[in-house]
Amino acid sequence: MSNSATVLTTNTRLTALTSKISKVIRDNTKIITLPAKNYPPWWNLSCHNFQKLKILFRKRALRLISESDWMKHKKYAAKLRFHIKKASRNYWDKICNITKNPRMFYSMLNRIYNHTNQEINTVNLILHNNHYISNPVQQSNLFADFFSANSVTHEPIPLDYCEDSNSHLNIPIHLQEVRQAIQKTRNSTPGADGITANWFKRLSNTDLTCITSFFQEVFTTSYIPEEWKHSIIVPIPKPNKDKTKINSYRPIALTSVFSKVFERILIQRITHHLLTEKKIPPSVNGFLPLRDNQLAVYKIHTAISEAHSHKKYFIGISLDIKSAYDTVYIDGLIFKCLQLGITGNITKILHNFLQNRTLQIRWRHSLSGTKPVQKVLPQGSVVSPILFVCFLSDFSETLDEGVEYSIFADDIFIFCAHTSLDHISKKLQNTMENVYKWCNYWKLNISPEKCSIADLSKKKLPSIPRITYAGFPLPWKQTIKYLGINFSKINQNGIILKNIRSKALRKINALKSIAYKNYGPRTKDLINIVNNSICSLFYYSCSITNKFSETQYKACNTIQTMALRVALGLPKWTPNIVLMKIAGQEVLSEKIKRLAAQFFIRQLANGVHSPIYDQNCNPSIKLI
Repeated sequence: MSNSATVLTTNTRLTALTSKISKVIRDNTKIITLPAKNYPPWWNLSCHNFQKLKILFRKRALRLISESDWMKHKKYAAKLRFHIKKASRNYWDKICNITKNPRMFYSMLNRIYNHTNQEINTVNLILHNNHYISNPVQQSNLFADFFSANSVTHEPIPLDYCEDSNSHLNIPIHLQEVRQAIQKTRNSTPGADGITANWFKRLSNTDLTCITSFFQEVFTTSYIPEEWKHSIIVPIPKPNKDKTKINSYRPIALTSVFSKVFERILIQRITHHLLTEKKIPPSVNGFLPLRDNQLAVYKIHTAISEAHSHKKYFIGISLDIKSAYDTVYIDGLIFKCLQLGITGNITKILHNFLQNRTLQIRWRHSLSGTKPVQKVLPQGSVVSPILFVCFLSDFSETLDEGVEYSIFADDIFIFCAHTSLDHISKKLQNTMENVYKWCNYWKLNISPEKCSIADLSKKKLPSIPRITYAGFPLPWKQTIKYLGINFSKINQNGIILKNIRSKALRKINALKSIAYKNYGPRTKDLINIVNNSICSLFYYSCSITNKFSETQYKACNTIQTMALRVALGLPKWTPNIVLMKIAGQEVLSEKIKRLAAQFFIRQLANGVHSPIYDQNCNPSIKLI
């Protein structure tokens, strides 16, 4: 009885708190739409108001020949120049921050070109049962039915949370943990309550202490408020898909920032436990410190190089998990967490957080009805990636002896090297049969038609081995792609350079569209965009690109100089030495070598805590 009363109090307190905060934010937030004119992308309300005042007093001064009105015109003209300069700089600073993620380059361009408030012409018809639906409420309900229909229920597993109050995972929540979680939370679009991360970042110590005590109450009772398990889904069209079909959209989830802050506290504890106890195999990468995509790609490249030097056959298989987050087995995930030593109250909280979730669809300024959903790892949840890593932590059990693997998020790469092709064929076939059994047991689905297999050795295959998954033969490809890097049988570095160069040239052409606009960015901003979006393509795989030949390095430097000429507006005949001096940039080839050296030093400096060492403190990757 006392436990249920505590849960009720916790729920009531959160509901009252969030409703009060949301009301204050709504009452103090005023949304004003500017006229649909061709304003620069950084134009804001202050610029608009001072421009109106400047024009007003100029007309009055000309009409009435008034000195005071002319002085006011001069005053507001000066203020307008000040606010234009400030707004322009703030806008392009934000754009440069966006381009720190190279994948956001084209999103940045779309943001610049869609800066006006005119309605963007989109397809407003949705095809359902051979009928077109135009009503936005009906469309939102169709999306809600579609995204919740994929839910799968499984048989529950009896679980023992093994209460362990002395563990680091279950100690009381400290104020410093809350501060760190708030600082790491990005100011993205808020959830249904409308509370942003900036609101949390401006709280006083007294307010933070109150929130800490509330989080501790949630942690003690293991009760997750319903608002934290509710998501607002915004359907975003997939590129090059028919926008009249519902399955041509991917869901983007907006969740409560309250929940995100609490989740970050749990993530910090789980990550610390997994790293200090070495619970995750070194071949599982992503969402953990020191386990970035560079290490995952470097492991594959090193294995291929060793096979070439020892004149072995090398065959790699890329696996594609179908709807990875949506098919994770709830109780199976919690069972694996218990096996990894994540026990006590924190496991009970995770289990409650992943169950009985709800969603609503926001579509064309309308909200659908609330739908229950049983998907395990919700989109937009901060804790989902690290839990997925835990779920795949025992994938190594499927591997036959002599077969190795590399995992980054839901990308799985299995490979085997040996002097005998029959030996490789037998080992890989046994492994694929084990993977099929493992996926069936843990309720995961792999699409054989989206998987690929390739020969990456220098030796010519006497015959093409037939490797099957669930009775379906895996398709053979000339190249195999893993984490954006194309691995090939011949001219490996040339294929990588060709792929990066084609991406860089497309971005340089796109950069020209904003470099010469009258409302365009400063030279400093353009150089930052070049570094963040174009040169970073070479930094991404610096552990591999540092093995380029001098001729290939010259091609890399040519890409850099082309991009800097666009950013600086200098002619083609400008000497490269002068160009680099004006831009204040390091030569691309030298920076690639420096970043590669930093990558290797960082791995060695962390000693046995680095993922290059396995659970027995033996090197699992050869640094060459």
